[in-house]
Amino acid sequence: MKLPFRHLLFLVMILTSLIPITAISFWSANSALENEYNMVHDKHLLLAQNITKALNRYAMDALAIFTSVTNISLQQANQEQGIAEEMFSLLSTIDVVSIGVFDQHGQRETVVYGSEQSQPLSLTDSINSFDLSNLSQAHFTPIHKEGVVQPTLYMIRQTTDNRIWLATMHATYIKQLQSAIMFGQKGHAAIVDQQGNVLAHPNVQWQAEAKNISKVSIVQQMMNGESGVSQFYSPAVKADMIAGFDVVPLTGWGVMIPQPIVELDQRAFVVIKFTLLVALISLLVCSIFSWWIVGLITRPIDILTAKTRGITDEVRDIHRHSRGIHTAEFAKLFDSFRQMSLEIKNGREELEVRVADRTADLAEAQAKALHLANHDAVTGLANRVAIRGEIESLLQQKKHFSLLFIDLDGFKSVNDRHGHRVGDELLKSLADKANKHLFIHDILARYGGDEFIVLMPKMDSISAAECAAEKLLQLFSEPVIIEDKVIAISACIGVALSTGLDKDTDSLIHRADTAMYLAKHQGKNKVMVAS
Repeated sequence: MKLPFRHLLFLVMILTSLIPITAISFWSANSALENEYNMVHDKHLLLAQNITKALNRYAMDALAIFTSVTNISLQQANQEQGIAEEMFSLLSTIDVVSIGVFDQHGQRETVVYGSEQSQPLSLTDSINSFDLSNLSQAHFTPIHKEGVVQPTLYMIRQTTDNRIWLATMHATYIKQLQSAIMFGQKGHAAIVDQQGNVLAHPNVQWQAEAKNISKVSIVQQMMNGESGVSQFYSPAVKADMIAGFDVVPLTGWGVMIPQPIVELDQRAFVVIKFTLLVALISLLVCSIFSWWIVGLITRPIDILTAKTRGITDEVRDIHRHSRGIHTAEFAKLFDSFRQMSLEIKNGREELEVRVADRTADLAEAQAKALHLANHDAVTGLANRVAIRGEIESLLQQKKHFSLLFIDLDGFKSVNDRHGHRVGDELLKSLADKANKHLFIHDILARYGGDEFIVLMPKMDSISAAECAAEKLLQLFSEPVIIEDKVIAISACIGVALSTGLDKDTDSLIHRADTAMYLAKHQGKNKVMVAS
């Protein structure tokens, strides 16, 4: 059987294009579902980790405020007085409903803040699940359901006079974090305490009764302190789920971001249908172009074949002329090759010059990108990422050093009154002034907004660090002239000394931040040393 060359060539080209199109289609279809599952690691786990970070910061702030309030109010509590009114706003920001004082046997003495109805009469009889053996540090209790009107979250602490302080909490902030996460048809967030009791859940009844779901496999993993991505059966949704999950380090609360697996399958099926449609269109386009290209190739052959039929008698002359290489046609061919070689050589040299120029441009761009990644665009100071890296390095070396946390007073009003451009110029001016009065090894960084951090790696004396902070405070209070405008501003500075006991960067910065916050609370334009 003899096939026309055009048909044979067309068949070969179609088969050549069909093989990669089919392979890519099957690969895309098979990897669509895998990509959906991989997205869970990128999206669901990241969401869970972000929520745990927010909850951990909330817990740190709540425990710090609770500890500070109980310390400050210890004298008033002994005299059966309530908490000072200026503390009310602090307690409301962390969702504290009431605070009660109990003796060392767990019997209530008084309620110093909030209503008595939200406090138990006895810690041992009314609420049997309280652990009264380890109260040296303030901590969150699990959700309590026995002996209370409704499931309740508490903070508890014992002060030096052996009195026990109990703060009744509302989980408002926790519920807000949970309710903010909604995606797909049934994708959501759920938060449980360290015993598997529901703190926040889209199932209103489960949340109201603080349902214990510790038997669910993913909840058991969170109770064991694990983090990652897992599949499980959800009794709430009644479907197989896949979720990213993480644990709040300070409290042991678990956060999971589940989504029904069937939703992943549905999204993957949409990709598969689209892939098959693209494959069919690609095959059709390839067929049309192949037939056109085959025609371009075979048409000159057909014409040449027709021409050669008329010159059969001249074959001998053709062979005779083909033996020589000095004909005009060969000379033209050699000239064409020489011209082509020169053009290729010139093009190569020009390409090498362009590549060298482009390489230099890329190196310069890379250097600029590296600088921008570690420096603030407005002030040119080290940014949040860079200063945290320096602090972490010093903590790993267990060195003694000082840290100043600076927050400007009234900076927002400068932006509101004069505009952000003047505000940026003010930040840059203050940064330049501060840098001139620091030691060469000190690092001034913009931590965010109007917050700055001064890292003093050689400063191991708290009194010297406090003296340096006072000088900076005086420096910041000096008026600055920007665009013929005299701008006066002040600051509050928290001072923390690292003696190798801080576990991580967040704990050290938090101590300095808390000290700064106390300074701002006492009237601004002050320096406060962290305890």
